[in-house]
Amino acid sequence: MSHSTEDGLGRRRFQVQKEKAVEEAYEKIRRSFGEDWKSFSAEDQKALRHVLGEVWTDVERESWKEYCFSTLSYNEVVSLIAIAKEVQSQKCLTRDALARLDEILE
Repeated sequence: MSHSTEDGLGRRRFQVQKEKAVEEAYEKIRRSFGEDWKSFSAEDQKALRHVLGEVWTDVERESWKEYCFSTLSYNEVVSLIAIAKEVQSQKCLTRDALARLDEILE
């Protein structure tokens, strides 16, 4: 197998793992809110998915496994979404934003 094919497969594997982890985390959050989940707009939900992906990319896998997404409070999710929108407007996840996200998720 050529080097470029291996690189492409590695990148694809990484992307699939990321998507799976984000979907699992997102679903844990969504299920924990039940009917109250409807209070979050589609834009908020999209921002939350995005920031979960950014966090997954930047934290160690052991840290990610320690996060308890199903016990996040309403205010914590609102804070995650606010940081997510901040990150999206800056087009990158800053160390400060990652630290604030990590603090909420711990």
